[in-house]
Amino acid sequence: MSDQINQIIINKEPSFYEIWYEGYVTNDVGHKYYFWLVYPQHLDKNDNPYEPEVRWFFSRVPREVRGLQSKIIEAFKQTLITEDDKGTL
Repeated sequence: MSDQINQIIINKEPSFYEIWYEGYVTNDVGHKYYFWLVYPQHLDKNDNPYEPEVRWFFSRVPREVRGLQSKIIEAFKQTLITEDDKGTL
């Protein structure tokens, strides 16, 4: 049984914006693991902000480094709070 696609629709206006920051984590021997921190610029229907996300440049990132994602996001949020307190954001 095969389904036929009758129509593909794509909105002409973007529904979502993101800002991507680059960063890296270094381990105890100095190896760098690069990531993008994706910062959504949109609120949900209840005016709540979406959570930032970490995406790694490469698929071979050790589990212990991937486990730092929440710390990376928290450090980013602290940077936003600090910058906001300075009145620069």
